[in-house]
Amino acid sequence: MDPGNKFECPMCSKPFKTKQRFDKHVVTHEPNAKKKCEICGKILKNLVTLAAHVRRIHTSRERRSCDLCHRNFCDSRNLLRHMDAMHGSEQRTRFPCEYPGCAKTYLNQRHLWGHAKTEHAENPVRFPCTLCGKEFKCRTNLEFHIRTHTTEKPFKYTTCAKNFALSQKLKQHELTHLPKFARKIFKCKICTMTFLESGGLRKNIRVVHENERNYECTFCDKKFSRSCILKNHVDAVHPANKEKIHACNKCEYRSHSKRNLDRHKIRHGVKTHA
Repeated sequence: MDPGNKFECPMCSKPFKTKQRFDKHVVTHEPNAKKKCEICGKILKNLVTLAAHVRRIHTSRERRSCDLCHRNFCDSRNLLRHMDAMHGSEQRTRFPCEYPGCAKTYLNQRHLWGHAKTEHAENPVRFPCTLCGKEFKCRTNLEFHIRTHTTEKPFKYTTCAKNFALSQKLKQHELTHLPKFARKIFKCKICTMTFLESGGLRKNIRVVHENERNYECTFCDKKFSRSCILKNHVDAVHPANKEKIHACNKCEYRSHSKRNLDRHKIRHGVKTHA
């Protein structure tokens, strides 16, 4: 353990430099410690994570914004960390993953530790969906996924009566109801693209201008910008079942992939998406 880290969690061996951070972490291991956010209904691990969630997501105070990439932060400390990590003039040392065959690197030991825990642990914790068997690396993603089975949409927008499964989707929709002169527009300094949200601008910079491709296909080594695009690629090009069960009702075309069939139907002038 690093000599600077004086406290080590007896449950997972994660090190901490201060007792305050150590105490906050220890409560995350309490069994059956669940707390519900009364504002959005999200289930949090404990009172500590609930308080942090309310402070970050539901407070009305003005948030600090990065002048370079327009990302918002709940306080100035996190903004300064971001500026130092992402926009600092000095070339920062990155910590490489030492697992054989993994070329990922991280700006700090904490992110490296989290990567190793979820990706390379001997028995990594996974949260399976009891309805379809799909597994997730964190419980929050599982909770969001379950709503795709139940069609639960707890977030309602009163103006047009639309419902949303995620609070973030509701916030995105609210922007579409603002008059054009009242909308905050995020302009890319590299190209002419504009966005209603800072997240869209950040994604444009990462994917288009920095050519970020973090999702690699294990079958053919192709890389993709998003996990859903990688999944579509695997389903279409490397399916486990290659039986051509999807048939076109206008010609003799058949495919093992429904996505390929949808693309084919466009040739017949069939709209496959609303």
